[in-house]
Amino acid sequence: MKKIDMGDYILLLGNNATEIFDYYKVPEMHGLKRKDAQAEEVDKTVGNGMYIQGWSNYDPADKKLTGKPPHKPFIFLNLIHFKNLSNIEKATSIMHETMHMSLLLNKWDIENKEEEIVTQAEQEANKIVNKLGLDNKEKPKKNFFSRK
Repeated sequence: MKKIDMGDYILLLGNNATEIFDYYKVPEMHGLKRKDAQAEEVDKTVGNGMYIQGWSNYDPADKKLTGKPPHKPFIFLNLIHFKNLSNIEKATSIMHETMHMSLLLNKWDIENKEEEIVTQAEQEANKIVNKLGLDNKEKPKKNFFSRK
């Protein structure tokens, strides 16, 4: 697991869903269980397993949900699920998580801070995209602009 301090939160980069539980040394947090993260397949009809591509939430030690040091909230990205995604799909997954984080950091006040929340999410997503080296330009497919 790689930890990157992003200022108001921490970015955790892992290679499987159990790593987030191991990082915090907890068997369960925010209603999810490590044992479910270990399941070989996800089958919600029998309550088996869970799929975690990304996750944003409070540090489980932050019992008062302050989102402040020393218990900064986290964004966890499960990079195993990024393998088969295009850079655009990776970026939108990151934006999804930064939107959750921006809402959390702004105390869920979407009614009064909508533009600030969305802008902050965009800025944070761009920082993460850059840190992961996803900001290289993707070239259009061959003959994309040609007329036939």
